[in-house]
Amino acid sequence: MRINARFAIVLIFFFTSILSAQSAVYFCKSTGAFGYAYGQTTLAEAENKAYNACKEYGGTNIIKVASTSKTGWGVIAVGFDSDGYRTIGVALGYDDMEEAKAAAKKYCADSGGLDITYYDFWDDYLDDGYF
Repeated sequence: MRINARFAIVLIFFFTSILSAQSAVYFCKSTGAFGYAYGQTTLAEAENKAYNACKEYGGTNIIKVASTSKTGWGVIAVGFDSDGYRTIGVALGYDDMEEAKAAAKKYCADSGGLDITYYDFWDDYLDDGYF
């Protein structure tokens, strides 16, 4: 019976992790502000938290860069274009961290980003939060 109880706890944790997979990133090209959220219960919650974080950090003309309900690795890469404006590249819901990092860096470069660095990365199987 004790083994069954432990198995049930593992299953509950596993399914809770799957349900908390929603991620979103918003960005304001005018100010360079961005906000993101991951591991949220609903996609609407992730989008709302990410939008509000972007606004809190000075975003004025805010656009959604990406959102997903897929659990996995998320990465935000940042750089600056030739005019000095911040660029951003985002990869969400990847099974492999290195693939997510490469994709985020590519998307940032495709937006004109130079001197690209990784701002943050996470696996929303393990983490939850917003920034």
